[in-house]
Amino acid sequence: MSTPSTPSPSPSRRRRTERGASAVEFALVAPLLIVLLFGTISAGLTFSDHVATTNAAREGARYGAAADGALATWGASVQTRVQQVYFNAAGTSPTDNQVCAKLVQANGTVIASDSGTACGTQPALPTMTTGSCAVVVWMSKPGVIRLGVFPDLNMTLHADSVSFYGRTLDTRCTAK
Repeated sequence: MSTPSTPSPSPSRRRRTERGASAVEFALVAPLLIVLLFGTISAGLTFSDHVATTNAAREGARYGAAADGALATWGASVQTRVQQVYFNAAGTSPTDNQVCAKLVQANGTVIASDSGTACGTQPALPTMTTGSCAVVVWMSKPGVIRLGVFPDLNMTLHADSVSFYGRTLDTRCTAK
């Protein structure tokens, strides 16, 4: 004797129900993937802004170490150089208030400076011999990682650089 079997669903009917399940799964996963994609792109742009900030501070210190000219305008020249070399399509150029520059003797006496108020913490001076001077440039600027529907991640991008002053400046700085 044979037992009656229940008929199996037709192949087309099975595909239709699976297609609906796939659409529901995609609807649940797609927003998460989109947020992850935009977060990754935004984090990459913020990192690029950090690299541009670091490069600008380093170039400002290099420029300040080799700059000739009046000490009264030395700091402003260094700030201008930092703003000129800063390049990042995603970020805004640093303002004078965000860039600080000092020419400092080995004993800590400031010879020339142009300091903003939003530069962050000044880096420590290296150990120097008497008669040598250092150029200290540091800056801070805001950075943000945007995650779409989630709150933005706000941070401060900070960079600093110290170079030895390579010029002879009367008796205060002697090139070695």
